[in-house]
Amino acid sequence: MSEGLGQRETILSMKNISKKFGELVVLDDVSLEVYEHDVIVLCGPSGGGKSTLLRTINGLEKINSGEIYYRGTKIDHKNINSIRKHIGMVFQQFNLFNNLSVRDNLLIAPIKTQHKSKEEMLKKAMEELEIFGIADKIDAYPHQLSGGQKQRVAIVRSLMMEPDLMLFDEPTSALDPEMIREVLDSMRRLSEMGMTMIIVTHEMGFAKEVASRVCFLENAKIRVNTDTKSFFENSQDERLNQFLSVILHH
Repeated sequence: MSEGLGQRETILSMKNISKKFGELVVLDDVSLEVYEHDVIVLCGPSGGGKSTLLRTINGLEKINSGEIYYRGTKIDHKNINSIRKHIGMVFQQFNLFNNLSVRDNLLIAPIKTQHKSKEEMLKKAMEELEIFGIADKIDAYPHQLSGGQKQRVAIVRSLMMEPDLMLFDEPTSALDPEMIREVLDSMRRLSEMGMTMIIVTHEMGFAKEVASRVCFLENAKIRVNTDTKSFFENSQDERLNQFLSVILHH
């Protein structure tokens, strides 16, 4: 997997991951390497294991077997909390605190968990909100924001912790069509800034444009894991081609 990648550091290494919910196998011996500045899109039919794979990375789902390494350190129950600080996650539902303003939603974690100064974090919050086009919303409450604005605040909230890996779990699936673009534009901007990202999405046009690699998951396995051009133009996998023909012409 690493040929031609130069000296890019491996940020995340997932080795032979298996996960069951009761008798249901959700991930079956899945392995994935993530290098610095990778933008990896996970796609495939519902129930294929995409979101579960994402959630095992930061310990939201416990794995039954296999190993996950973050920058060469094996993740376990003892170090997961410290490793989580380096991994941002953006969910389908924005998970903002409804009783707090945008300002307080952004400041609470870095001040409480990283003991950063309020002044320094407020400056950073304003800079990030400016980049994502919502600086005028700093005093607004979540109920006063559109879905697209909430999701951009959720992205900025993750960035406040200065992660070096961002996970996105279908970040546009709860949005109206006209709001999807503004969130995808924000993620495009992150990729241009060099952020390493793993994204679960059905937005194949976006994947084509932004991803460095695309993985197709089905029946608890990664069926295809290849560079974006090969994924869309030269796939020999009949099931993937069938999936793409449906989703690209939807």
